[in-house]
Amino acid sequence: MPDPAFDYTLRESPRARNVRFRVSARDGLVVVVPRGFPVSRVPALLQTRQRWIERAMHRVEAQLAYRAAQLATGAPARLRLRAIGEEWDVEYRHTDALRVTAREHADGRVVVSGDISDDAATRAAMRRWLARRAKTTLVPMLMGMADEHGYRVSKATMRWQRSRWGSCSAKGTISLNTQLLFLPAPVTRYVLLHELCHTARMDHSAAFWALVASHEPGYREHKAELREGWSKVPAWLQVDEAF
Repeated sequence: MPDPAFDYTLRESPRARNVRFRVSARDGLVVVVPRGFPVSRVPALLQTRQRWIERAMHRVEAQLAYRAAQLATGAPARLRLRAIGEEWDVEYRHTDALRVTAREHADGRVVVSGDISDDAATRAAMRRWLARRAKTTLVPMLMGMADEHGYRVSKATMRWQRSRWGSCSAKGTISLNTQLLFLPAPVTRYVLLHELCHTARMDHSAAFWALVASHEPGYREHKAELREGWSKVPAWLQVDEAF
């Protein structure tokens, strides 16, 4: 096998139990090792994961190309929230208000008003509105699935996460990425189910995946589609990468 010779950043984590590889548009290839791990072993490990790393880097390149093309279109005029089956027209109004706000109307419009020439403030207003929409739709969906499958969730929150679609703490707190709103409903439900299963097993062992499969036999298809999930999120709204 040829020498992969990847450029990478090495990070030591006191919480890590195994070596992990992460590839992102922001950080490139990051190798996370447990405290005290012999770094001389990293090149050999990189070689064993060469194909995975190359595929991950190709995905990052595709994501960056997509974002570059989409960002030129600016703020979206319409939002398609596939996860909850909603579509909203977005109207931008310049006013003298001190703060940019986004408010929904019964006729299917979201009106963003204030100094909309301030791109950062306008984007922040849209993200706040989407977070509110996610809290009132995805959190009840999560709790309903928990009741259906017999899982206990101590708390559920919505966040604009950079690199995860969801996470679960050891205390049973589930955090979901607001950008899930843009993914197809079956894929979003898979993410919710995935995190619910973590309330029972805090790992990605064979037993964990068997638990996921017991609820969703076709989870592998959703998992694969999730890798391209960023392409469903308007680039103007994205927070770095999320895959």
